[in-house]
Amino acid sequence: MSPQLYNRVAGGTALIDAARAAMRLPGTSLDPHGPVAFWGWVSGGFAALSAAEQVGTYAPELHVVGTYASAAPTDLAALLAPSDGSFLNGLTGYVLRGLTASYPELEQPVRDALTPRGLEMLDNTGRQCLAQTAIDYMFRHLGGGPAPAETGRFWFKTDIFEAVKVDPLKTVLAAQHIGNIKPTGPVYFDHNRWDSFAPYLSTRQTAADYCAKGADVTFWTNEEPPFLNKVAVNSLLPTLVDGERSIAWVTDRFNGAPTTPNCGEIQG
Repeated sequence: MSPQLYNRVAGGTALIDAARAAMRLPGTSLDPHGPVAFWGWVSGGFAALSAAEQVGTYAPELHVVGTYASAAPTDLAALLAPSDGSFLNGLTGYVLRGLTASYPELEQPVRDALTPRGLEMLDNTGRQCLAQTAIDYMFRHLGGGPAPAETGRFWFKTDIFEAVKVDPLKTVLAAQHIGNIKPTGPVYFDHNRWDSFAPYLSTRQTAADYCAKGADVTFWTNEEPPFLNKVAVNSLLPTLVDGERSIAWVTDRFNGAPTTPNCGEIQG
């Protein structure tokens, strides 16, 4: 797992660099000047959107024909409430490690804010894959607030929900926000209305922000009803359920077919 998960600049440029490297590999049928599309799910969707935002200045030589993002969180502060006590709550460790890797001055304040169990989680997630992290830390709670930290039941000594509203975390998290820069090429969002990890409304707002900047945006709402919310079913399944539709959209971009954006619906 990347040490810079949910870092907007690092995630996007890493994906762009991967595209550059792939197109320069010898012995392939890839045209070094051919079309490129970014594709990602959850944190990968976050990176794909970031790549679309940055490619115009970071790699203007790439011919980007489209970006697909499924269940992509675009506002990190909005992840706190839905992730608390969920199957994916261990991702907290990845996010914290990413922030401290990118902003070394945050490392000691972050460690000071964690309980012994929180410190154990932070250290362990630095050497685990997602599956192991989910098994070890599913359904745990962030903590803080009215419950006494000394019980050891939670990860944070202080109220993390309040801490993200003030600096330094407020500014750092705002820097990771997706939607402030017009993306290069068409963008396709696939998001479940009741996504229990990446809030639907914040991602739809990013799509609306892109539309306001003149981007070509298609936002597909998956209507799979809410099911086992703390197991993140509504984050995990739509990318599979909508797979045929999504692959068809990306294929059309490579074939030069016209898009059918729905900005009027998104902004309405």
